[in-house]
Amino acid sequence: MRPKVTPAPNAEDRPAVLLLHGFMGTGSDWLDTARHLAPTLHCLMPDLPGHDGQPPDSAGPVDGFDAYSRRLWRSLEPLLPRRFALAGYSLGGRLALDLACRHPERISALILESAHPGLATPAERQERARRDEDWARRFENGPWPTVLADWYRQPVFASLTDAQRDAFIARRARHAPQALAQVLRATSLSRQTDRWPDLPRLPMPVAYIAGTEDPKFCAVGERIARMLPALTLVKLGGLGHNCHAAAPERVAAVIHRLCTVEHVP
Repeated sequence: MRPKVTPAPNAEDRPAVLLLHGFMGTGSDWLDTARHLAPTLHCLMPDLPGHDGQPPDSAGPVDGFDAYSRRLWRSLEPLLPRRFALAGYSLGGRLALDLACRHPERISALILESAHPGLATPAERQERARRDEDWARRFENGPWPTVLADWYRQPVFASLTDAQRDAFIARRARHAPQALAQVLRATSLSRQTDRWPDLPRLPMPVAYIAGTEDPKFCAVGERIARMLPALTLVKLGGLGHNCHAAAPERVAAVIHRLCTVEHVP
């Protein structure tokens, strides 16, 4: 089953960029960013499996991050041009990095927003698996509005105002919590391949975006920059974890900069 793809504004024959949303999001989360990119780029904004009330996969359960990423690629590949840029936020960024490592010949540029390349130690993986399983059980047992409210009070979302938090909760309420529990178990950072060693081997230009109010992912970006001297590291002042939701024009500028010049290895 192919994913639903939000139509890009004024889509024509232009260089393509695939935009992958975060956990609990939908492709439409990128619409404001896409409007700033539309004059020069054709934006593809799919819903990730298991989001917007859809099951993770009609072919059966998805067991692990690699399986989720491979099924996502199989569903998207028929819709994609030979070369395209790839951008992703949070979970979408982790998937974007995984796809770039698996299919580097297809990716002209890679933009990661608030995305983690992976955990290296068994202790880190065990602790993350425990936390994600706790959340998955809460998704399954509800009550859903209360769980959503608690989700957006995690430290990573500390920069949200009450109005921003309420807006996220209202938008996410339409998701099926049982499906999200399956997605969370499958795509837990604890089950993701550690992609830190693969970063220096990426042949395409790479950018990393983080908000200055999100110190955890600013530190991730700084670590990547030490490994990739050519990295475009952008710290957006006054923003938190979800930069493109708060300032789509600023994120679009970074994407545009990286995507409009084809890289020749």
